[in-house]
Amino acid sequence: MFFSRHPRNPLALVCAVAFLFSCSAPGPVSVATPKEVSTAAYQLIRPAEPEALLILFPCFGCDAQDTREESKITDEAAANHVAVMLMNFNRRLFLSDVEMTALVDVISTAVSQNDLAGKRVFLGGFSSGGNVALLLAKRLRQAPEKEIPLAGLFAVDSPLDLSQLYPVWKRHAEHSTVPVAQGESAMVIALLDSTLGNPTDSAANYEVFSPVTPSAASVAPLKDLPVRLYTEPDTAWWRENRGDRYEDLNACYLEKLHKQLVAAGNTRSEFITTQNKGIQHGHRHPHAWSIVDPKDLVQWILAEQH
Repeated sequence: MFFSRHPRNPLALVCAVAFLFSCSAPGPVSVATPKEVSTAAYQLIRPAEPEALLILFPCFGCDAQDTREESKITDEAAANHVAVMLMNFNRRLFLSDVEMTALVDVISTAVSQNDLAGKRVFLGGFSSGGNVALLLAKRLRQAPEKEIPLAGLFAVDSPLDLSQLYPVWKRHAEHSTVPVAQGESAMVIALLDSTLGNPTDSAANYEVFSPVTPSAASVAPLKDLPVRLYTEPDTAWWRENRGDRYEDLNACYLEKLHKQLVAAGNTRSEFITTQNKGIQHGHRHPHAWSIVDPKDLVQWILAEQH
């Protein structure tokens, strides 16, 4: 044991104690807490020295708080110097020109007001939020905004191809024996019928407003953009809980979109499938934010911004 006896030389004790203190481990390094801004339109988490900006759109009936609670993406991004804007913009499968202009204005203003100008921007969304993210990405590719320099896009199990999914929803609305599937599908069909019409006789509307369609022109604006398409095609779960086949799932059409992008010349499109990662509000569900690995996503953002 150290110093179990009184030393004969008091000076030696003083020197020994001084030596021990000088060699002790340094205290914890102080890390600046990210700045948080909340408005009716969004929640913004801004690290002290952000390297990029990630904008996230929620599912149809969700909001910014739901996104933050259902995924660890925000915390992982902020810890790695990526600012996050969690949007409250929801209940959209497609956007009108007026809605798109308003959305661009909100984001541009937020970037300017929070000293994020010049930071490369990544867009992402879950479910219908992915539809909004993709439509916004196409808009920014066709008409760039200096305040929103787009660098990448990802969608999480999103129903992007409305024209191809319309007959799936129609069949569920009319014949499904699962109340949840029937109710959701009936709502979507009513929305599309009252706005875009049936794709059989209103194909032009879908070509203009749908996030993507089977045409090459629909994906052309994305041919040079890094794109990630996430899905968990748990066919056993979907068959048991919704009566769906693989051909009925968003996964099927996300895979087709990936192939469209590759055919258009996009060498940075990724179709990412997962297994047993989907948890929605504490319950097993393959349609969920949780299928995205936060660490891997943030590393992709940091790699793609250079």
